[in-house]
Amino acid sequence: MSQTTLLPAPPEPLSPRRSSKGIAPGDIVEVDKKGRRFHALVVELEQGESGRFQLSVRPLDSRISYRQATVREVVAVWRRAGR
Repeated sequence: MSQTTLLPAPPEPLSPRRSSKGIAPGDIVEVDKKGRRFHALVVELEQGESGRFQLSVRPLDSRISYRQATVREVVAVWRRAGR
């Protein structure tokens, strides 16, 4: 015997937008840009008209001046733990 409820379903927790590689703001990524590899924090994720994702990043090493990367340039991802 099943019981039906008249209450609405609880809302699903909002998860940050993730790209095709599962990258989201707050994640740490290793980026290979023109042969130079560095680690960076993902600040923002934007999807262009072509459907490709562009990452706004903040490098962990202050000597790196790159602030943008594409998903193709990402070598590794360390995801922020969900709470």
